[in-house]
Order: sequence, then structure tokens, then C-alpha cells
Amino acid sequence: MIAFSSGIQTPSFWQLTRKFHFDTILICALLFLLAWGTIMIYSTSAVYAGLRYDNSYYFLQRHLIHIILGFGVIALATLTPYQRWRDWLPLMMLIMLAMLVMVLIPGIGHEVKGGRRWLRMAGFGIQPAELMKVVLVVYLASYLERKRPLIQSFSRGIWPCLLVSGFYMLLILLQPDFGTVVLLSTTVLLMLFVGGCRIWHLIACVSVVASLGATLVMTQAYRMRRILAFLDPWEDPLDSGFQIIQSFIAIGTGGWFGRGLGESRQKLFFLPDAHTDFIFAILSEELGYFWVCTLVALFGIFIWRGFWIAWHAQDEFGKYLALGCTSVLSLQIIINLFVVSGMLPTKGMPLPFISAGGSALIMAMICTGILLNISHHIHLTSDTSSLRN
Repeated sequence: MIAFSSGIQTPSFWQLTRKFHFDTILICALLFLLAWGTIMIYSTSAVYAGLRYDNSYYFLQRHLIHIILGFGVIALATLTPYQRWRDWLPLMMLIMLAMLVMVLIPGIGHEVKGGRRWLRMAGFGIQPAELMKVVLVVYLASYLERKRPLIQSFSRGIWPCLLVSGFYMLLILLQPDFGTVVLLSTTVLLMLFVGGCRIWHLIACVSVVASLGATLVMTQAYRMRRILAFLDPWEDPLDSGFQIIQSFIAIGTGGWFGRGLGESRQKLFFLPDAHTDFIFAILSEELGYFWVCTLVALFGIFIWRGFWIAWHAQDEFGKYLALGCTSVLSLQIIINLFVVSGMLPTKGMPLPFISAGGSALIMAMICTGILLNISHHIHLTSDTSSLRN
């Protein structure tokens, strides 16, 4: 306790986290990532926002609003017993069904760059596919808990799960949002594997999903151009390969310690989506390899704590829920870093906690709040057991 001259004692941050049994390491990693993201969003967007909106703080102000909303959401998710998510699942599934259908309707769904993925409300855009990530994780956790004895049966265990998950992913694919479908498909297969499905069933599912993915790529010209640009971006350096080449230049010129915060040249209208999907490239250019490694280490700590919480959760639903939340965030981190560094074809997917984007940030904060609540019950149970002993 910290004593002041008035005699009032105020608990420190560390004492509060111990008192309420929240995972201190996860909270610290979250705060560092949010602070880092806020700094980089201003650095990457100030020039662009000044020219387009006549306000260099435009994206920073919106991001700060999203962070405030995010802290409200994370507080609710942290203080709400995670078992309640299972009770709310039918309502959440109905709401997501309505939102995913509404976003496809011309005049209701807001179209950007050829994709109709947003609902506009009060001047802000809501991306239902981002919220669907949380709802799908809750569904999978609840399903695996209930169907654990049947999970090795394809017809009674795996097929109903694939049918429901596939229906919602089809709605997302119609937007079209191929990247989110890939992310959700991978999450479903990973959770089924951990849930105990037979390896041959999993191999069959992976084969079918891979075949469908390849078919979807080959039947759409813009997806094929992305694949060709991934294989040889210099074949078309002014069109399909332009963005990834500019990303290479940004990363390559950063060196060990970068050009300096705010000194990027690629953000000056060379690299598209510099403050959203490709913010990592500008971060590499301005801060350099040393700070890139620091950021990756922070992500590693966050992911480690998420999987630690999943391992130590007190019930099956908590284990699967923590696993799903951590998997969604970690897969999104990996995909973004691989895309920006040229190890995967270009796909619009924000970097959690770092990129600008309200729906993605809210989704990440909800997942973090759920993880914190599960960790609270882990420590609470551990303390109760200690008292009994």
C-alpha cells in the first residue's frame, strides 16, 4: 500500500491485479502493445490524414476513441464470468446471422475497395466478420465441451460443427473476405484437433478445405494476381506487385535502429495501407530490427500467457475458450507479419493492437478480457485450494 500524508492509502497497480487475480503479465503486454500501436498510428497516418482530412490527428483521434471503447469492452468481458458466454451463445449467433446478411444488402452494407464488409453506425464502421471471430470461438468451445464423447465420430461429432461454421464462413466469403475465412477455417481445424478428433478425419478436412481454397483462388482473377505477385512481385512492379515491393523497401531500409520515429519515406504515399494492414513495414523502417524483435517478443509473451491460461483453466469450456481466443489472435499476428514480409500472398488483415481499425481492436480486446476472466478463476481456485490445505 502507498501511504499519503492525508492518511489515505491507495493500492498500487500490482496489488490490484493480485487482489482481483488478473494475469499481470498479460495486462502489461496488452498495455505496451496498445501504447506502441497508438504511437505508430499517429506516425504512419499524420501526413495522409493532413492532406485528406485537413487534420493530421484524424486517425489518432479515432484510434483513441476506439481504445476508450475497447477498455469499456475489456472491463465488461473481464468482470463477466466466462461461463455466461455459453448462455448468451444462441442470441449471439442470431445477431451475427442478421449482421452478416445485412452487410451484403446494397445500401445497408458499406462498400470499400470492392468489398461490402462494413455497417455504418453513428459515423463509425462495424465489421461483423471481426465480431464473428469471437462468436465462432464461443460456439466451438461450447460445442467441444458438449460433444467431447462424440468428437471421434465424423457424422455425429465433426460434421455438425463443420456445417454450422461453414454456413457463417460462407456469408463472410460473399462479402468477399477470403482472408478471414482462411483464419476462421484454421481456427476451427485447430480446435477440433485439440478437442480430440481423429487424425484421419482432420487430414480429410484439411484436404477438402485446401481444395476449396485453391478453387476459390483460381476462379477469381484478383486472387490469382495476388498469388502471382507473391511468387514474383517484380513481374508487375507498378500494379499487383507494387504494395509488397514497397513493403520490402521499407523493411530493408530500416537497418538495426531505423531511420527514426516519424522519419519513414515509404509512408509518404508509396506504401498503401501504411497505417492499417502494412503498419509493421513502416515500424520496421522507422525503428529498425532491434525494436522489431522487441515487438515480436511482446507478441510472444502475450500468446504464451494466452496458452498458459488455456492449459490451466479449471473446466473444459474455459480451456477451449482460452485456446480459441489465443489462436484467433496469434494466427492473425502470424498472417499479418508473414504477408508484410512477403512470406504469404497479400491479404488485408490488421495487426492486432497495432494497426488502425476499430472492429479489429474491439475484437482483440474482447478476447483479452475473456482470457483475463479465465485467469481470474484459475487464481481464485488456486487460492481456495491453498486455504483448504
